[in-house]
Amino acid sequence: MGSKVEDGARAKAKREQILTGARHVFLREGFAATSTDELAREARVSKRTLYAYYPSKEELFADVLRELTIEHPQLRMLDFVQRIEPHSAEELHRALAELAKRIVSVMLRPEYLALLRMIIADSHRIPQLTDIFRATIPERGFKEVNAMLQRAQENGIVVRGDREVMTRSFIGPLLTYALMDGLFRPEGQSQPPTNEKIEEIVDLYMKAISSGNENSPTA
Repeated sequence: MGSKVEDGARAKAKREQILTGARHVFLREGFAATSTDELAREARVSKRTLYAYYPSKEELFADVLRELTIEHPQLRMLDFVQRIEPHSAEELHRALAELAKRIVSVMLRPEYLALLRMIIADSHRIPQLTDIFRATIPERGFKEVNAMLQRAQENGIVVRGDREVMTRSFIGPLLTYALMDGLFRPEGQSQPPTNEKIEEIVDLYMKAISSGNENSPTA
């Protein structure tokens, strides 16, 4: 039993070591110019070990994206949204405000913005990069927010309607900060919105989706 736990911990540490090295290489060289030799060298592992954890460069890149965003170890975005099951409009408002702050925090991180710039720069040569990005971050994030809104609908907090539209209506305003105040600003000069602005976004969103009858679940 103890050896299994130890092996699991060792494997986790090795994976994190590979991810850290890969993140540095991808940011420095870009996806197209990065070789498996350089990935292994930066991570201080053999190519055999690298392939044992990540059979392809694409899989490794997807994991780097996940770790920087939806599976960030401090923000734990996926865990957070999966636990949201509000039973009142007030609970939903608090949860959405916290989620919005976490999303903005991730989207304006310098490393994430640098990876986005790299994806845009390399996508004309490697079109599957945009597919990897879309499947790894926005599609997964949209799915979890959609599921959270479904739980809120079932609890009578949110009006019945197209949850895809509701999901886009929540995330869309936050994306404007990632684009206008992050991606389209000089490197290192991103400007995150204040908490007051995020609260106002959530206030407006809640007015649009609240059922006005939070105590009786909808049919």
